[in-house]
Amino acid sequence: MSDDLTQKLPGDKEPTAPQDDDRISLLVIAVQSLSSAVQSLSTEVQSLSSDVHEVKARLEALEKTVTERSFETKPIWERALAEIAATRAELGETRAELKGEIADVRTELAETRAELRAEMQAGFRKLGLKIELLNEDSLTLRADQRQLERRVETLESKTP
Repeated sequence: MSDDLTQKLPGDKEPTAPQDDDRISLLVIAVQSLSSAVQSLSTEVQSLSSDVHEVKARLEALEKTVTERSFETKPIWERALAEIAATRAELGETRAELKGEIADVRTELAETRAELRAEMQAGFRKLGLKIELLNEDSLTLRADQRQLERRVETLESKTP
């Protein structure tokens, strides 16, 4: 047996040199296969292009959303920071005013305390003098009363 698995069948023609028609057929087949490969490649490129456009559209939508949100929150944040700064300034002013008022109240309190002390000392002096006068009047009255009692006793002893 031979190593050739294919055998020549009856009616087969002997291979002959390719003719011009065969060459053209081969060229047509090659061009057709190239054309189908190009069409397949074109389809893949179009699919890739549509995917890129889809990703680009999604990215643009995402950028738009981020931009809108930044515009939404940015004024709120800036307003909040401005209000915090204004509150701090007000607090500083209020502290300064309170310190001034506390100093004024302390000064006024010290003056009032000094005036009250002087007034109380004067009042106590007057009270002391009045008590002294009352004491003298009381002693004088008692002395006069005693003198009258002695006179009455003397008169009573002279009467039978």
